[in-house]
Amino acid sequence: MAEAAAKVAPGANTLREYETIYLLKQDLTTEQLDKIKERVRGIVEREAGRVIKFTTWGKKKTAFLVGNKQARAIFVHVNYLGMGRAVAELERNLRNLEEVLKFQTIKLSDAVLPETRPTEEDVVLEGDREEAPREEGREFGGREGGYGREGGYGREGGYGRDRGDRGDRGDRGDRGERGGERDEESSDETDEQND
Repeated sequence: MAEAAAKVAPGANTLREYETIYLLKQDLTTEQLDKIKERVRGIVEREAGRVIKFTTWGKKKTAFLVGNKQARAIFVHVNYLGMGRAVAELERNLRNLEEVLKFQTIKLSDAVLPETRPTEEDVVLEGDREEAPREEGREFGGREGGYGREGGYGREGGYGRDRGDRGDRGDRGDRGERGGERDEESSDETDEQND
């Protein structure tokens, strides 16, 4: 794709290739999703561009909470040809749609001959399965070698294991500051401030 496009010099009959990924609210129906896709297609075509392909990745868990504190979203990827004004208009419209939580556009190539990039069929993927409810008695996901009871940082093994009765440890006295190593200059300044 981009390898052939890299050899073409920008000119009057070339377009730029972009991809935009946008996240939609997770509770949208297929009809609402299709309506937004057709709106995006119309914007690109109105700005003298052409949509190459839509790929709906489905409902996925996000890396962080987006929108109105949602942990999941419907991911849609669109690959298209156009110029800068098509991107500006598309992003303006995505910003104004309340169903869109987030979006990002990347320029893939500066010069592509439109006839070398045929329109492809839209793809719809399943997305992630919903997470199963946690089993009772498991700690922190209960995976082996992780934070659960099977090892790692849980009670029965690893760093957080029960160390048993440690007995009377006696008076430990004033243990001083616990900030780690200090260099001589900062130590002298602190002593002067305390005097």
